[in-house]
Amino acid sequence: MVLNRRARRGSNLIEFALILPVFVALFTGILEFSWVFFLHAAVVNAVRDGCRAGAVTPQTDSPDAAAIAQMTYLMSAWSPCGTDTSLCTFSAASEGTSPEESLVCTIDFTYEPLVGMVPAPNKMSASATVLFELQD
Repeated sequence: MVLNRRARRGSNLIEFALILPVFVALFTGILEFSWVFFLHAAVVNAVRDGCRAGAVTPQTDSPDAAAIAQMTYLMSAWSPCGTDTSLCTFSAASEGTSPEESLVCTIDFTYEPLVGMVPAPNKMSASATVLFELQD
């Protein structure tokens, strides 16, 4: 038995209504995970660049402050840290003695989900260690 077009008209709407939640869930999942991966890359990049900026700063000019300033600048451009500074914690500290003195930088970032429908981490963290450059 062949169904005519008139009998088939309502089934398209029912099929669409059944598939739509699956597509919405898939799209929001892709969006949320993409945002998590982007922010993780931003945190790692900011801690590396900030630590490098502090390592090339002369000891007399406070390399810790230079590293924190660079990390703060980068995170304010790429994440909600620019509007809500309570979401990010920056630290930089010198370890060791010359010529093996190094700068250890860390960023702790509180993640707030975009949609909240998929599991995501509550916190992101990254750290980097860079040897100071000897400057004569």
